[in-house]
Amino acid sequence: MLGRVWRLLVGAPLSTRRARHERLSVLLALPVLTADAISSAAYGPEEMTMVLWAAGEAGLSLAFPISLAIVALLFIVVFSYRQTVYAYPQGGGAFTVAHENLGEFWGLMAAAALLIGYVLTVAVSIAAGVNAMVSAIPALLPYRVLLNVLFIAFMTLINLRGVRESGAVFAPPTYGFVLTFALLILLGLWRGFTGDIDPAPYPPYFGETTTLSFALIVMAFARGCSALTGVEAISNGVQVFKAPESRNAATTLLLLAFILSGLVMGITYTASHFHIVPRVENGEIVETLTSRLARTVLEGTPLEWFYYVVQIATTAILVLAANTAYVDFPRLSSILANARYAPRQLANLGDRLVFNNGILLLGALSALLVIYFRGDTHTLIPLYAVGVFISFTLSQAGMARRFLRVRPPRWQIKMMVNGFGSLVTCIVFLTQLIVNFRYGAWITLVAIGILIYLMYRVHGHYTDIRTQLRPEGYHAPTSPPRHRVLVLVPGVHRGVLNAIDYARQIAPPEHIEALHINVDPRPPAIYRRVLRRTKNEETMLQLVTPAAEKLQREWQHYVPDIPLRIIESEHRSLIEPIEDYIDELIEREQLDQLTVIIPEFYPKRWWHHLLHNQSAWMLRLALMRKPKVVVTTVRYFLER
Repeated sequence: MLGRVWRLLVGAPLSTRRARHERLSVLLALPVLTADAISSAAYGPEEMTMVLWAAGEAGLSLAFPISLAIVALLFIVVFSYRQTVYAYPQGGGAFTVAHENLGEFWGLMAAAALLIGYVLTVAVSIAAGVNAMVSAIPALLPYRVLLNVLFIAFMTLINLRGVRESGAVFAPPTYGFVLTFALLILLGLWRGFTGDIDPAPYPPYFGETTTLSFALIVMAFARGCSALTGVEAISNGVQVFKAPESRNAATTLLLLAFILSGLVMGITYTASHFHIVPRVENGEIVETLTSRLARTVLEGTPLEWFYYVVQIATTAILVLAANTAYVDFPRLSSILANARYAPRQLANLGDRLVFNNGILLLGALSALLVIYFRGDTHTLIPLYAVGVFISFTLSQAGMARRFLRVRPPRWQIKMMVNGFGSLVTCIVFLTQLIVNFRYGAWITLVAIGILIYLMYRVHGHYTDIRTQLRPEGYHAPTSPPRHRVLVLVPGVHRGVLNAIDYARQIAPPEHIEALHINVDPRPPAIYRRVLRRTKNEETMLQLVTPAAEKLQREWQHYVPDIPLRIIESEHRSLIEPIEDYIDELIEREQLDQLTVIIPEFYPKRWWHHLLHNQSAWMLRLALMRKPKVVVTTVRYFLER
């Protein structure tokens, strides 16, 4: 039943031979891999505006010039990553570049920053999408956290169905968002230049005001740089493109740069021209900057209904922007797993040709994050940008080092491009860290440090296992091992007799022993007292004889050639007496190997399992960690 439900949710399995057909063209890869970056135009300018607002009109007048600086940084990063996708067509992004060119530690730092950044990507983008929905329908505010969790579950399910299918789902909302805001910006510019709308005075700041200073401008720039998050996703997922992968990835990066820069500059300039800021009540944003912009531009026109189109498009792109992380987090996790820095399960490709375990892990971590932070984007964003710019810096520094080491044609120019990109992003990272440290950036640094430590421990574990399992130096035993078989007997039934037949196939009867644990022994005094008071001893013996005595007689009848050992468990424990007896048997007989056979009957209906205890399963878990013990389960399948 569970299998049928899973198939209904994620679809039929796909053949491995179809993997190359599941790759994406530029038109599909753009919404899949850049939705996060494009959607950041909806909250990046807002974060910048919130900082400048504290300095009044003097601060807000600098919003557009700061957005130009952000766009310049965007193009620097994009041109740097274009070189990365050509140099590393296998993908892996910052981790692969830094690990190969800067060393293990820096590679793991880049990987940790990216993984944490992807979790924050899902949390921030979906929280921002829910905020856009709440701006249009304020009655949904009490259900904000629930809506966040439901959207995360939806994104997880869609991505479990496969990359190509998710691309077809996400393309219309992404292109719809770009088209909707392009129309909104053009209409706003036209109404502004024609004098159709007179700018209203800026509303007073909701908190404590401050004077315009260099520190405030730097803080606004740092917050506005959240609009660059997601740019690195294309370099991490080069392998999802159709051939030629590198050229298609580089084309997508360039398209992203032009689209995102147009949106950031357009939204910032239009909002500044009309003196628009978010609406804040009790220190919390209740209406976003883009929502206020749409209301202002569309008010008094026949297109007032278009406001809801804008909000639907904004909500859709922000929710679906999480898809970038759902593509890259599992892929980066699989690369780390193959390099033995993450659990091997994360490298398993699912039956829909996606990394199921990575997708499920990302969904669970993101849900916990939005629950803890109550879906507040203003609280989450300071944690967000720090990790992104760490990966930016390490990736560009690694590429500069690579060009210096490999020296391909025109390597000096290429090294200067990446070196300059590394320097600029490093300055922005330090700015982000200083500005946002007390707002939560330190949490990201601590999380990155913990994750690096865990990856080192995982790598050490796999290295130790690999060393111990090497076949070199192995010598086969010169004499046959001392081996016995122990059959665990809950009672005498067909399942047990079936297990005994199997035991006879792997060992002679003199090397087989049966063991029964009596968890409810009857005190012998009661047994003797009842016998003395009874005239018909034979009849009463059948009624009051302890279960162990009855089991012994049945055993002698059905299995006379194999001894049965019965142990009374005073504390009604099943596993501990079995473990103690196994240890005693191995030591007494000086065994090299003991095969423990666990009989188990298997019901025909799935719900029948709920009617029986799980003793066999618990025994297997307990005995797996014992050396010299081989555990075998012999199942007897019940008929309908």
